[in-house]
Amino acid sequence: MSSQVIEAAQLGIILIDAQPFFWDTAFPDGDDQKEPILVRLEHLLMLADWMEIPVITTFEEPVAKNGELPERLEKVFPAEGQRFTKKTYNCTLEWTIRRAIKRLPVQQFAIAGAETDVCVLQSVLGLLG
Repeated sequence: MSSQVIEAAQLGIILIDAQPFFWDTAFPDGDDQKEPILVRLEHLLMLADWMEIPVITTFEEPVAKNGELPERLEKVFPAEGQRFTKKTYNCTLEWTIRRAIKRLPVQQFAIAGAETDVCVLQSVLGLLG
């Protein structure tokens, strides 16, 4: 079995639906449960900015209900990061997102986000396909 090495110059980050609605639904008892996850995402975005790793983030419709990024993630979202709204679970089925992914100068992706059992999983399967 061969092992793959992550190369920073070949890495892109896709942050999928890290919207307040999903955090509040997954962790209705408050910040104690979601805090460790948000801290890790915050660090991931800061690292991406520092290392100039391309970032794409998606927001599931309806954005008016689900929100965009939580304030703490918004503060560290890279200025060069790309934002897309999607209507499907699999972000690669949205032509604008698929085109943006293909245009990135990378071959590897780190994937993070909310609703890992649906939107993150479906998007990873789409990327692998």
